[in-house]
Amino acid sequence: MIATGALVVATGVVGVADAATAPIYKCLGNDLGMIYTDQPCKGGERLDVHAGDPDPVAVARLQSARDQLDRSAAARLVEERRAAAQRDLAAWARRRQEEDRIAADDTAALSPYDYSLPYYSGLAPMHPRHPSRPHPPRAAAPRHFAPTPPYVVPRS
Repeated sequence: MIATGALVVATGVVGVADAATAPIYKCLGNDLGMIYTDQPCKGGERLDVHAGDPDPVAVARLQSARDQLDRSAAARLVEERRAAAQRDLAAWARRRQEEDRIAADDTAALSPYDYSLPYYSGLAPMHPRHPSRPHPPRAAAPRHFAPTPPYVVPRS
């Protein structure tokens, strides 16, 4: 069992070492784009890539970008929390306004003098509506596929 584990680890190390030393070729593709491959190609250029030698300037830029991303994520989290609190406050204000409106309607319903407009007869229609008439039946004519005049026929 231990020998199998050692074999798996040794295979993994050899695979990583082989990938680090594999040559890289820069070739021109059919669509005139650059292609990077490990297979030699016609007119290709072999690149000298040293794995494990990071550029200090690139590392500093990467760290700066990570710091900026962390600050941006923190600001976004604060903004999302503020927006959620604002939505909650707006929902509370709407509920409160609705409760006040319902309470006002209840007190108006208990009023001994009902001056509400729905019961005002001046808003009722003066004449009754006319009964609707049925439409005449349509002729069952077949639909034509010709366009409306003038007819234009393309010539070849």
